[in-house]
Amino acid sequence: MSHSNLIKLLTYLGTSPFFLAIYISISNQLFLGVDGTQWFLTYGLVILSFMAGTLWGQVMRDSLKVKRIALATNAITLAAWFAFLLAAPSIALLIVALGFIALYVLELFVLSHISRPDYYIGLRLRVTALVLVAHGVMFLQV
Repeated sequence: MSHSNLIKLLTYLGTSPFFLAIYISISNQLFLGVDGTQWFLTYGLVILSFMAGTLWGQVMRDSLKVKRIALATNAITLAAWFAFLLAAPSIALLIVALGFIALYVLELFVLSHISRPDYYIGLRLRVTALVLVAHGVMFLQV
């Protein structure tokens, strides 16, 4: 398996816990004593933080303008975390979904300063759309 195919496979597999959490929620089950909404939100926070961290790490050695992206990624992640802690699940879902959109937009800007493989931005768009669809489905469940 080529490197790019492995990256694509792992990226798409990374969306599967969202859909597993939706299934848990729709079926009104608990998994390890936790409901589907909690699984979904906490996994969303993990992935949002991971994506923000990878972007943050890539821009630290670039220009000051690009370094501001690092601050923005921290703000996005902290907003999602505070929403999880303090807001109703439906509001937290919305804020986390907006965080994924914001990170995608920031990454588009970064792409003009940092090279990525040709397939990357298309993959990133498709996976972000898939994650947003999952957020929409879960939003209808809460």
